Amino acid sequence: MYRIIAALALAGVLAACDGATLTGDGGSGIGTGAQPLVPEPDPGTGGGTDPDADPDPDNLYTSELEDASEDLRVDEMEYYPDTGELVFNELPFDSDKAVAGANVYAKDTGLSAILNPGGTGFDAYRNTAGPSGTSQYFAVFRRSPSGFSQVGAVGTDRYLSFGFGGAAAQRLSGNGALPKGTDSYVFNGEYAAVRTVVVDGAPNGEIQYVSGLARIEVDVEDPDISGAVEGVIVSREFFDANGVNIAALSGADFLSLATAEINFDTWTINSSDASAIRSDGEVTQTGTWSGLFAGPDGEEVVGIVVIEGQGPVGVDPATGEFLTEDVRETGGFIATRP
Repeated sequence: MYRIIAALALAGVLAACDGATLTGDGGSGIGTGAQPLVPEPDPGTGGGTDPDADPDPDNLYTSELEDASEDLRVDEMEYYPDTGELVFNELPFDSDKAVAGANVYAKDTGLSAILNPGGTGFDAYRNTAGPSGTSQYFAVFRRSPSGFSQVGAVGTDRYLSFGFGGAAAQRLSGNGALPKGTDSYVFNGEYAAVRTVVVDGAPNGEIQYVSGLARIEVDVEDPDISGAVEGVIVSREFFDANGVNIAALSGADFLSLATAEINFDTWTINSSDASAIRSDGEVTQTGTWSGLFAGPDGEEVVGIVVIEGQGPVGVDPATGEFLTEDVRETGGFIATRP
């Protein structure tokens, strides 16, 4: 079923993201974890999602994706609109659970302004500073204006390798069923991600952010049994951990979300391949994606994406060529149909 849909990326008429530069307020900077970095521990067999349990059709986590790394451990996400606080479950060292309220993630207003220039998109979050032993985690999150869905992704710079993290997509309202009588639909929306960069020889990881625009196309009639969903993430902008736009990377690649099947019983999207593709056609990172339809009439589609490989992190000033490192990008999108 795998198919790279480069033509869709070139045909999409999505506007470029705002590339304004902004310095974050109170940011920790790139690669400045709260603890001395250590080799990534074996996540072991304790905790996490039971692989034999029936999945909740309204909640999708990276821990459920095919071939997902064991350190993508997020298995629950809670957002509290009254306080604006966010909580991820199953991430080691993101808090001191013995201290009330220490495991919450708070909005970073400075970083949010660049990821969310229009005020209705993704916001940036960080786990609140706790006592000795708490590490720095970085997250992006969005609840749709309708309240039908929400999505979040999180990573850390604590480890020498990618470390722990994950993403969650959640259907909050409706069963996501698309109306009968229409064969195909197009959804447009926004994407954001946390990138964990492993720099060869460096004593710690680095964090970057990505924003982009999502275009998801859906055919509910063909194939007859499974339907089809595919998409692209374009107009990608890259930022360092303080929210400074890495202008040289603007549009360095796009993401292809390969054709996936629809489970019409639950209105969920089965896992399929995801790839980062440069303008010259080279595939640089690979991974997987999945999603959910949301709303009483399937007004929204919400999904998560994980890719790994040699991704661009900067530009060599002498040659103008991209500098690449091992990168894991963990992100999510929310898109709506007319």
